[in-house]
Amino acid sequence: MEFKARKVLIDPARPFENDCLSRSGDVENLSLLLRNMTSPIVMSVNAPWGHGKTTFLEMLHADLKLNNCKSVFFSAWETDFASDPLLAFLGEINQEIKRLINGDKVKNKAWESAKKAGVHILKKGIPALVKLGTAGVIDAEKILGDEAANLSESLSKDLIDEYSKNKSAIVEFKENLKKILACETGESENLYIFVDELDRCRPTYAIELLERIKHLLDVDGLVFILAMDKEQLSHSVKAIYGNDFESKGYLKRFIDIEYELPNSELDAFIDKFYKRFGFDQFFEKRKKYRAFQYDYDHLKNVFKLIAKAKSYSLREIEQLIARINLVIHSTNENTYIYPALLTFLITAKDSSSELYRDFINPSSTPERAIDYLYSIVPEQERLESFECALIEGFLLAAKSSHFRANLGDCLDKHKRNLKDEKCEEKLRHYSDRVVRIAQRPVEDDNSVALDSLISRIELSDKFKFGGDES
Repeated sequence: MEFKARKVLIDPARPFENDCLSRSGDVENLSLLLRNMTSPIVMSVNAPWGHGKTTFLEMLHADLKLNNCKSVFFSAWETDFASDPLLAFLGEINQEIKRLINGDKVKNKAWESAKKAGVHILKKGIPALVKLGTAGVIDAEKILGDEAANLSESLSKDLIDEYSKNKSAIVEFKENLKKILACETGESENLYIFVDELDRCRPTYAIELLERIKHLLDVDGLVFILAMDKEQLSHSVKAIYGNDFESKGYLKRFIDIEYELPNSELDAFIDKFYKRFGFDQFFEKRKKYRAFQYDYDHLKNVFKLIAKAKSYSLREIEQLIARINLVIHSTNENTYIYPALLTFLITAKDSSSELYRDFINPSSTPERAIDYLYSIVPEQERLESFECALIEGFLLAAKSSHFRANLGDCLDKHKRNLKDEKCEEKLRHYSDRVVRIAQRPVEDDNSVALDSLISRIELSDKFKFGGDES
């Protein structure tokens, strides 16, 4: 069996082959827009952590290349070991630039000159004036003092001469990049540079990279596409400049246009992971037992209900399905899984371990768990949902079977609805479902072996996955 989800691989020749989120249309539209944009420009693709930014950017990168565009992709997080983001940038685009030059002696000379100028900038750092222009909020005297202190150690040049050389190096760097990107017509040929996982970098590196892009790499022909969680990155800015600093306004200085990643089509995404983990084959074998005929549908549909109600990120969905995977594959073929109850308990445990512990406590009633279910699913949707009735019915059956009908008023209120002729029809229908399921949760047994299920859930909790928070 698959133990955990694998990274979605994007085939450069068929970038949408594994598009399970129905984002191909958005990628193609954005690709066309980028090809029609004038440069230089910096675009951000905004979405919270775990919402599929990397896959989206990889598809966009591949689509641009299929349309004969020059494009390079690198992860800022994987390069933040570098002392300066400019070093990482030069290293990452080196091969793409060589392909762009394609043996042109003039452009090759320009690239060598650009790299030499870049080395000089790396040695001395961005001069104080550029730093001032970048942030607009930094104490000029402090910067000049720091520059002077660093330069005095070299015992070679005075501050003014060194500043002038640095300024000249920046001009030389930009001019040579322009030559490399120029076509025969004299116009610039765009080079699209994708920077992924900027928000995962250490704060100083992320900010320095933005500064480099804005003040060194604002060259005709360069188009930057940055994947970021704007909220997380704004926290990084505040970590440097203080909690009272207007971090979002500061970030706008670097970004020309923002693109909000569209919401995901969760149904197809969940279906894909159920297949990847081999759930189809697992449940197909169990269909020889009549009582298990609908387990697969119940597992999938209940998870979809909760995932949408809780607005799970794609990463959260992966991790929760991986935990469900551990539980079902540690279950014998002829043993009940109670898919609705299993899914609810694993997701509830992830949201609130206290709520989960309360439910499995022999002295508690299921009231808190049911209130939680009601809180995440709006009433009108809940009353029309078979999956909600299934969850509530199994919550009642589990407490009734194992803890000697320690149900409080949770079941009786539904029985009263059935007797109340004035009760709304939808509510009566929902209550009827809940009562039927609670009294006969599985076809040939009217009890739930909660201890067995809990032991497997607790076993899954002993495992940690690579994407889990530490």
